[in-house]
Amino acid sequence: MGRTVSRAAAIVGIAGIVAVAAAVAFAVPAVAHNFYVSSTPGINETLTTLPDQFVVTTNDNLLELGGTGGGFFMEVTGPDGLYYGDGCVTVSGPSVSTPAALGPAGDYTLTWQVVSTDGHTVSDTIPFRWQPAAGAESTTKGSPTVPTCGAGALNSPPPAPVSADNTSTDILWIGGAVVAIALAALATVLLIRPRRKAEEPESDDESGTDA
Repeated sequence: MGRTVSRAAAIVGIAGIVAVAAAVAFAVPAVAHNFYVSSTPGINETLTTLPDQFVVTTNDNLLELGGTGGGFFMEVTGPDGLYYGDGCVTVSGPSVSTPAALGPAGDYTLTWQVVSTDGHTVSDTIPFRWQPAAGAESTTKGSPTVPTCGAGALNSPPPAPVSADNTSTDILWIGGAVVAIALAALATVLLIRPRRKAEEPESDDESGTDA
C-alpha cells in the first residue's frame, strides 16, 4: 500500500515538473521580446514645437544586421492622410529614430517597427497631436506614398538573415522543451518501474530429502 502511494505521488510530482518545464520553455521567447519604454513624441502627447528627431526607446539593445536598417521603420501619417519624413531610420542601442517632419496642425500617428534582441520584429503605433504656435506652422509637404531611404526602405520586409535568426531561435526553444519533457518522462519510467525482488526464488529442481 505504501509503495502504491509513493508511486502515485512520484507520478504527480513528475507531471508537475513536465508542465512547468514546458511552460517555461515556451514562455521565455515571448518574455525575451523588446518592449516599448518611452518615445518622442509620447503616446497622446501634444507637440507645440517640432523636435529634431522622433525616437522610440525599448528596454534592451535592438538587433541591427549589416547596418542597413532592414526590419526597422518609422512612418508618420498626418490628418491629411499623407506621409511625412524621409523614411530614414537610425538604430542606436535600444532606440530607433528618424528626422522629425510634420505638416499641418492636427492628429498624427507614428507607426514603428524594430527588430528585437531575440531576432523577432516588434511594432506598434503612437498617436499624438501637432499644435504649433501661431505663425510657426510647418511648410513640409506630405507624400501620398511611403517614403523610402535606400536599403532601409520603410516598406521593405525584414531581410533573410532576420528570418533565419527567428527560425533558429524557435528551433532552439522547441528543442529545449522536447529535451526537458523527454528527461522528465525517463525519470517517471524509472520511478514507477517495479523493483526487482532482492532474492530470486529457490529453484524447484533441487534434490528432495533423502528417504
